[in-house]
Amino acid sequence: MRELPSKTTPASAESPSKAAEAPAGTSAPAAAAEPLIVASQDVLFGEVPSSRCDACGGPIAEDDEAEGYGIPGRGVYLSARGEQAHLESVPLCASCASAIGMTALARWEIEEEEG
Repeated sequence: MRELPSKTTPASAESPSKAAEAPAGTSAPAAAAEPLIVASQDVLFGEVPSSRCDACGGPIAEDDEAEGYGIPGRGVYLSARGEQAHLESVPLCASCASAIGMTALARWEIEEEEG
């Protein structure tokens, strides 16, 4: 039966450029034996929890730190492409959530008065 050649070769048998790159006593294939990590496109489009306010960029207090009116909020972006609507939920700090909510209520009341 015929034997296959070994996959590892001594550093002296490699080309001069590869022998110069690899440290003494190691071979290039052994250095390339690092674990391979593969990710799909689902990682790119997955929702990552953020610790920053989407409106002002300030830090958002953790749930344990929030008291009274200091409770952080959430905002929603609505985008439409053709017949498909997409909602994206974003974190807001307590002050931005309050300001955006009060502004929306004020504008709604103005439109109700105008008819």
